[in-house]
Amino acid sequence: MRIKDWPASDRPREKFYEKGCYGLTDTELLAIVIGKGLKNKTALDLAQEIVTKAGGLRKLSQKSVGEVERMEISGLGRAKIVSILAALEAGRRSLSNRSNKKIRFKNPEAIYKYYYPLIGGLKHEVFKVVAVDGRNTFINDYTVSKGILDASLVHPREVFKFSLNEDASAIFLIHNHPSGILKPSEDDLKITERLRCAGEIMGVNIVDHVIICERGYYSFSQHHLL
Repeated sequence: MRIKDWPASDRPREKFYEKGCYGLTDTELLAIVIGKGLKNKTALDLAQEIVTKAGGLRKLSQKSVGEVERMEISGLGRAKIVSILAALEAGRRSLSNRSNKKIRFKNPEAIYKYYYPLIGGLKHEVFKVVAVDGRNTFINDYTVSKGILDASLVHPREVFKFSLNEDASAIFLIHNHPSGILKPSEDDLKITERLRCAGEIMGVNIVDHVIICERGYYSFSQHHLL
């Protein structure tokens, strides 16, 4: 039976209209994004199969287009996959305060709250530099490296070229640990020391280096490593 033949109270779109998003399950929300199903499979059936195979919306949001394609779900083409992942990414970004350009990073916890929704759940490491003014107010950020992080991939010239172009008074260094381990690695320590020395030469202060993962955060400054 097609969804449009169901009672209105059972249709995802009508339920959303009547009850709002909190009245729907993850599968129903995903069915709305999918829109149409197949001749023998409703959008809700397709959504349920996706959620089951992916292990939930959170794990689905961490997958690439290719990874979802390899799940081999009938009726789930590349266009629908892109629409689904884009919707999940938009939701994740909405959890951050990115629209508030006047945000101030008063402490590592503020960094964590701002960036965890953006990089905390990624399966690959991302190294970012954040430019701030003299009051630690956000100016802009820049992704220096993606993937496996080692000292050779984070070049001081990229970090400080960005900070100088943004006329930053200081910078924060940020990266995530998909492993969930908060303790900095040897490469993390090498990167931080290398950039600290370069910053002294360039006259740009590194306020902190914050490691982010699902368990919380690790601040180099709080551990007297900066």
